[in-house]
Amino acid sequence: MKIKRLLILLACLLLHAGTCHAEDDITIRADAMTHNQADDSVSADGNVRMEWGGMTMTARRATYNRETRILTAYEDVVITKGEDTLRGDKATWDMASGRGELNHAVAGVADSNMTLTGDRIVRNDDGTLTLSNTEMTTCELPDPSWKFSAEHLEVNPKGYAIGRNLVFYIRDTPVMYVPWMAFPASGEKKSGLLFPRVGYSTKRGAQLDIPLYWVISPSQDATFDLDMMSKRGVGLGVDYRYLRKRGSEGTMYGYLIYDTKDSRWRGQIAQTHREIFSPDMNLRTSINLTTDRDFLDDFGVKSGDYNRQYNATIVNALKTWQHYALNATLRYSEDMYAENNRDTLQTLPSIGLSAVRQQIFNTPLYFDLDATATNFYRDNGVSGERLHAFPRLSMVTGLPGYLNATVYAGLHLRGYNGTDIPSNSDVKDTTGNLMPEVGATISSSFSRVYELDGESLKKLRHELTPEVSYRYAPQRDQSRLPFYDYEDRLLHQNVIYYGVTSYLTGKFQNGESSEYRDISRIKLMQGYSFDGSRRDELSMVDNSHDASDLILESETWLHPQAKLTFDARYDLHHNYLSSAQPGLEYDSKRGSSAAISYRMTRNSENSANQVEYLEARLATKRFKPWNFGYTTRYSFDKSGFLESVYSVEYQHQCWSVELAVHHRSGNPSFTIGFNLAGLADYASRR
Repeated sequence: MKIKRLLILLACLLLHAGTCHAEDDITIRADAMTHNQADDSVSADGNVRMEWGGMTMTARRATYNRETRILTAYEDVVITKGEDTLRGDKATWDMASGRGELNHAVAGVADSNMTLTGDRIVRNDDGTLTLSNTEMTTCELPDPSWKFSAEHLEVNPKGYAIGRNLVFYIRDTPVMYVPWMAFPASGEKKSGLLFPRVGYSTKRGAQLDIPLYWVISPSQDATFDLDMMSKRGVGLGVDYRYLRKRGSEGTMYGYLIYDTKDSRWRGQIAQTHREIFSPDMNLRTSINLTTDRDFLDDFGVKSGDYNRQYNATIVNALKTWQHYALNATLRYSEDMYAENNRDTLQTLPSIGLSAVRQQIFNTPLYFDLDATATNFYRDNGVSGERLHAFPRLSMVTGLPGYLNATVYAGLHLRGYNGTDIPSNSDVKDTTGNLMPEVGATISSSFSRVYELDGESLKKLRHELTPEVSYRYAPQRDQSRLPFYDYEDRLLHQNVIYYGVTSYLTGKFQNGESSEYRDISRIKLMQGYSFDGSRRDELSMVDNSHDASDLILESETWLHPQAKLTFDARYDLHHNYLSSAQPGLEYDSKRGSSAAISYRMTRNSENSANQVEYLEARLATKRFKPWNFGYTTRYSFDKSGFLESVYSVEYQHQCWSVELAVHHRSGNPSFTIGFNLAGLADYASRR
């Protein structure tokens, strides 16, 4: 025996209760310790604590053989490494290989809250566990709500637990036998089968949705769904997600089914992507395609999108410089409300150049530009190209007092190249025209701070910002030009807008700290036309009277968690409310939220030309372990609910179940989802 070892052991023997360090880098503490020189072993008794290699073992008594490097512990054995824990009646540990055995043991995997019990647990050299006659659960012991029993189980704490001949128990009642199964054993994302969802709807019948989650790489994953419906057949869904360098990201969703009711293949493809080439250059795509025009009505609830009026595929590229921006957009649209898509105008593509306002030398003049070149196409109707440029000069100056003024003058330049123009059409001129536009804006700002002696509100700042703007564009006959969108029919305008905005900001004291918080913003404005026309919310063009509706926009923060909004338009000529949009939002920041909003719009006193509906949503986690949710949309003009969704979730410590009931005209449905905490989180978007 080396001198160093002898000295260490001697010190341990002299202390009887102390700390023992050996060259194996093991530390032993106990109430009493003895050394047997014959076999070079150390015995410890009473409150034994051993530490080595980042692991700690406690027991009532233990022995350590220095020659074989075998550690044996007895009674109330607890082994910990990090947050993972092993407990048993007896433990044997080979310090050379790292292999250990526990009898009548309990193992805890901290990352997943998983607990494993077994007659015998073996820790292998590579850190994995082998268990015999074991039980596994993420519920609290000793009376788990659910558990799996297995004859044999292999566990990788950083990967999977793989079992054979498993039986699933609810409490102590066996309910299912599985010959083989793999479970994720760590908190990291792991591939595997997720728990199925069941449901029923009038259109699709009884439903069973079986999802498979696949972790492709740390930056990619996908969910596959086998979707079985008694009235429509079997569908397959794929939801793929990925991350790329520099913050680029995207998703791709696809769904395909042979519809047994219609005896045909039907499906959908949806994709979004954002590619960041550099801080000043990016590409964005959004693809939405369906095999037929009725697909979203029949199956859109699978992706949460069933009442879309337009289906649009958009590709946009953007490049910016210090004073300029260049963008190109391709847009393909499907009009779901039209008989077919032959009359729908497509933008293939549109290229735009913008120059932000920049000063011309050292003068008070500024220059900016908006220009687009667009190619329009459709199967039926006028197609062709349009160039629209709007260069503008403006002068920004301050006037005596608190006034700020901006005056601008610009010129709309439009050029056309039209094709497929019918001989009896009014379109006779495809060259273009010029249309000037001038305008001015004058604004000011007045503010005052009020000292308050409130319990929380200490200061109040009130600011008023009046503003007057004017716009003029002369009358031009544009009926001879092609009509693609409203840029082809620029309005003759001679209109002034006037309004005032009120801001309230408060200083709130909370103990030793303080914060400034917005309280309200109220804007009141109106327009007046000396002649010409204005764009109106419903009729698009309004030239029936001089004064526009009186417009009110407001936001009021009743509390840091509650906001009241109110937008309204009032027709002063006919004395009726033409538009109203009040809304109230609340978010407790602790899982409870509520919102209610009302929308009413009409373009005459006749209620037949009116759109009116109410939206509401409510979600709360206040009544633990229950979570409740409710959303609804009620149409007053159609006298009925468009859709209502009721959801309730019961969350146990180690499992949860959720029921969602959808009430939608012509297609009521419900779905039920299960979750075993730590084993089968349902992560699909569907």
